[in-house]
Amino acid sequence: MKIKYAIAASLLLSIGAYAQKEELKALKKIDNKESQLTADDITEFKRLLTEVEPKMANATTEQQAEYNYYKGNYSFVEMMMNPASANSNFSQAIDSFNKVIELEKNGKKKYTEEIQRDILPEMKTAAVTMAQQLGENKMYKESARAYAAAYKVDPKDHILLYNAAAASVNAQDWDNALKYYLELDKTGFTNEGIVYTAKKKGNGSVEGFPNKETRDIAVRSGEYILPKDEKSPSIKGEIVKNIALIYNMKGDTEKAKAAFVNARKANPDDTGLIISEAELYLKTKDMAKYKELITEATQKSPNDAVLFFNLGVVSADTDTDEAIKYYKKALEINPNYIDAYINLGILMLKDEKKIVDEMNSLGASAKDNQRYDILKNQRNSLYNKALPYFENAHKIDPDNQDVISLLANVYQALDRQADYKAMKAKLK
Repeated sequence: MKIKYAIAASLLLSIGAYAQKEELKALKKIDNKESQLTADDITEFKRLLTEVEPKMANATTEQQAEYNYYKGNYSFVEMMMNPASANSNFSQAIDSFNKVIELEKNGKKKYTEEIQRDILPEMKTAAVTMAQQLGENKMYKESARAYAAAYKVDPKDHILLYNAAAASVNAQDWDNALKYYLELDKTGFTNEGIVYTAKKKGNGSVEGFPNKETRDIAVRSGEYILPKDEKSPSIKGEIVKNIALIYNMKGDTEKAKAAFVNARKANPDDTGLIISEAELYLKTKDMAKYKELITEATQKSPNDAVLFFNLGVVSADTDTDEAIKYYKKALEINPNYIDAYINLGILMLKDEKKIVDEMNSLGASAKDNQRYDILKNQRNSLYNKALPYFENAHKIDPDNQDVISLLANVYQALDRQADYKAMKAKLK
């Protein structure tokens, strides 16, 4: 009986192997089609893959490699035809092709060369093209995923991961942006090097080349002129700075503090970074460290109007007097700093809402009417303090719609009807 069972089992295995061969042959026939695959072809391709998949456990190494090759091709086709599932299909294609390379590592390399020479570069190009198009359409989150997918194909091309991080920032996808920046920092990527460019005859566009040899050949062909070798600066500082800023934004205080230390080493003279670090210590009420950093920033750039304006912004919620001082210092340096005038005017109106809320809560008694008049005078006093700043901003930029709107509201509140109508007429 045992012998009979053994014969039966062996017969089943041979039948299974035959079925695998037939299904793989059918897959090969579709895959080798020179004409574009139809919807029916793709449906049949998927059916055959699904049918043969459970039989792969008993397949030979060569058959497994062949199956994964077709599986990768199917995922790649799906990626190109169905953008909505591009990310998952791309990952599946990469995993399948890498599996083929692994299976063929110690045996016959039937597909490895084609995958490494043709398929993977084509996939990378397709992913980058998709990422660029999505970015142009402001679909930044999807663009980031496409850049990350291209990086998975070619993990040595770190600029793809940098682009994924930048697109994630544009999408305000802080978790993925942080993940990509942390990975970039771990790799030691700086983007330092020489950029080889030349100007194309005809349209005059400046184009980059992967190396000097390729660029020089293009110039010798006569199609390009004015070759240039330009040094690209390190972006190490930008990477560690963004890590610190994102940790700060996410409220991860301790990690943000550690990241700021790292970022400051790479950017010792970046006053914007110093202000961001100071803001972190202000939020945690470490006023000694906050003052220390602010002092350092002002000493480094005593004539930087933008620096003092930013200090005003940082201080506005916690110390009005300090904010006023910084905004006025920005105006000393740059008398035409319109945003400083606007922010000073808005700062003068800081208590307006509290006054208006109390006015609206009053009744109609004589006592309430008396209190109403007092509050109205207080409110008008705020408007009169703010008005010169808004008017100065209007003189600098007469067409600024935000300033015109602010002036119209103040003039109306002060019952200056002629001025109100003049401003209202300017609103677009």
